[in-house]
Amino acid sequence: MNYMDVLIIGATGYVGTAIDESLTARGHRTVGVARSDMARYKLQARGTALVRADAAKPQSLIEPARKADAVVYCLQVTDADASSVDRNALRAVARALAGTEKTFVYTSTAWVYGSTGSVTANEDSQPNPPYLAARRLELERMTLNMTKIGIRGVVVRPGIAYGRGAGIPAMFVQSARERKVATIVGDGTNRWATIGIADLGNLFALVVDAGRPGRAYNAVNDDTFTVREIAEAASRGAGAGGATANVPADILGPFGECLALDQRISAERAKADLGWVPRSPSLIEELESGSYPSTALAC
Repeated sequence: MNYMDVLIIGATGYVGTAIDESLTARGHRTVGVARSDMARYKLQARGTALVRADAAKPQSLIEPARKADAVVYCLQVTDADASSVDRNALRAVARALAGTEKTFVYTSTAWVYGSTGSVTANEDSQPNPPYLAARRLELERMTLNMTKIGIRGVVVRPGIAYGRGAGIPAMFVQSARERKVATIVGDGTNRWATIGIADLGNLFALVVDAGRPGRAYNAVNDDTFTVREIAEAASRGAGAGGATANVPADILGPFGECLALDQRISAERAKADLGWVPRSPSLIEELESGSYPSTALAC
């Protein structure tokens, strides 16, 4: 294996931290982008090299990207101008890497498929994104088109990540602890595509090492739990006895629309191309007896 310097844009986030750990475990040297003192502190505390830069100031990314052997973009921009921030950041990275045949990995979302119902979606399935995920398709296209200018552009589409007591599933735990019921958005009969955070980090490391340029990879496990089953497990783990309550999906606007998606998604491409095998405990196990109850006890 050729060890690389990998620039992670979004290194301090939930997903970025897992990516950093997996790349480091494989012998790569990671460099995290820090735009604030808090980000710098987090990176220094875990021993990750850092560079002062900001995706909202795309010129600041060019030199760090040029020095890296690979770049991973896993930043979750939540501002109103998120689309332009992401778009301009990707353009800056493309300028830095053009003609080098270096790898660029963009983090999208499995939500781009929309509701799949009883059909299992794969990477060749037609996207049908809800509003909140629609902008991701443009960024995916930008990434995959980088192959035309000498960049190994690859896309990863994670399902709902869980583990370490964090991520979206922690919302169930919080409501169960505070109100003695785990709150379900929608009727709870829909199924989520999920992925353990450690497995997700491992897939990114494999993609950096050997991902095929111009391809998208789904990052999901084989579980197909209903949201009601997930919420009940969270309620049991939080000491609320499995009690749940429902709220309409539209109460959370576009985010609620995403949480109400009914998805079945395959990750066979990642398994076939990269030998990736998810090994984390299931989300149900994590919620009942894993990191989520442990986190609650520590609070």
